[in-house]
Formats: sequence, C-alpha cells, structure tokens
Amino acid sequence: MRTSEPLSRLRAMHTTDPEEAWRTVSAVFVPHEVTVDGALDARLNVARSDRVTFGYLTYGAETTLEVPPLTDCYHLNLTLTGRTRVRHGRDETATHGAVGAMFSPFEPSTVTWSADAAQFAIKLPRTHLEAHLSALLHDVVPRPPRFAVRVGLRGPAGRGLLAAAKFFAQQAGAQTCVPELQREQWESFLLTQVLLGVPNTYSRALRTIGGSAGRYAVEQAIDYIEAHPGRPLGGAVLASVAGTSAAALRRAFLREVGMTPAEYVRRARAARPPRGF
Repeated sequence: MRTSEPLSRLRAMHTTDPEEAWRTVSAVFVPHEVTVDGALDARLNVARSDRVTFGYLTYGAETTLEVPPLTDCYHLNLTLTGRTRVRHGRDETATHGAVGAMFSPFEPSTVTWSADAAQFAIKLPRTHLEAHLSALLHDVVPRPPRFAVRVGLRGPAGRGLLAAAKFFAQQAGAQTCVPELQREQWESFLLTQVLLGVPNTYSRALRTIGGSAGRYAVEQAIDYIEAHPGRPLGGAVLASVAGTSAAALRRAFLREVGMTPAEYVRRARAARPPRGF
C-alpha cells in the first residue's frame, strides 16, 4: 500500500485483474463497461456515506470506461496526475491537473484514462445535492441543476473546489472514528464548493446570495435573535443562520430596518424585561 496516496487507509481494491477492477468500481460508483489496454495496476481508496462517495482511483494502464446515464447521481472527476478524454452526451473535453469533468445524470459517457491518470472520483446522489442546493438558495429547486462538463480548476472557484476535495480526502483518510456531525460538516463544505465551483444552471442565483441579501434573510436573522436572546450573536453567526455573508446581511438590515444587526441585537436585549430572582 502506498501510504502517500490519498485515503490510503481506506483501501477498497488493489488488483491486476480487469474483471475484479470492473466489479469493484461498478459496485462503489455505477455499473459500466471497461476496456483495458496494457497491464493493469488498479487501486481504489474510498470513503462512503449516504451523501458522498469520495474515492481516489487509478488504473495504471490506458483504460476506457463506457458509462450509461447515471440516473440518480452526479459524478465529479478531479484529475490529479495524467490525463483523460471525456465525452458526455454531445460534450467533449480533456482533463488534467487544471481541468476536471462533471457528469450529470441525464447522458451516457465515455472516459479514456491515460496509464498515469489518477483522480478523485466523487459520486453525489441527486437527492442530497439538490437538497443542499435548495438549502443554500432558501427556496425550492424547480428543476435539477445542469452542470458544465468541463471544470476549470485554475480560477478562484475551481481552486476552492480542488482545495475542498483535498481537505475532505485528508480529513477522511486521517481519522478512524469520525463523529457524525463532523463528517456532515465536511460533506456540506464539499457540496457547497461543488455547486460554486462547477458552472451550472443555478450559478447566477448562488452568486447573488452573498452579494445581495433580501428581506427573507433579515427575517431569518431577526427570528433567531428573538429566539436566542442570551447567546453570543455576532455577524458571522447571524449570517450563517440567514444563509448569506455578514457584509450582505449588514446591508440588508440597514436597508430593511434602518440599523445594523449588532444594533438590532442590543435593542432587542434592552427591550426584554429584567429577569427575576
């Protein structure tokens, strides 16, 4: 076992047998067909939960995967070494260290790996990714998001996505017993970075969350202030409750109620009757 590999403690497969590689990768991700050109040296390390299947995968030989429509999940490949050629529906791209690929549930795919290709392979169930998108937008998502196939990793959003994936791999691979709440926080962070880092049909709506908070965000913050008068309620806490940035929430408070969140907290506490003995 190569301990320098991501998730090396979570080894699911190391084989030179193409059939074993096909069975294991199909079981972990989705059923597909595999053609291998050369001597295989396949390795898969994987961390799994209901919300995220996060793997480090390499075949060690030029390998072609024919994948039917995913139906109930999205899938993201972040290429760490080597290259792949991707055809997803009518779209084509090539991946390498600065470019990944996103697969939506609706089209078949063909992916050809170079012999030295190694990737983070991330399976994201539709129900959980779309629920996370809905939570970020504070609204029902009327249609499933559609993502660009090509994922640039050199811009700010792409670098943030790759950093989130590496953080997830480091944390999941380093700990033997992870509290559920901690794991859910890692998963939520990764899902958010996927939605922000891969261009999709909700990208514009997601960008406006931090830039222009509205009345709904103010109402969420006010409800929380009134319900928790004794808690420390700084700008970061209230912004998290409202699903926006601290700066955007401050602007919204000034616009909607004529004062900052901090001023509202002070006035709300001053207006409460004193506690008895």
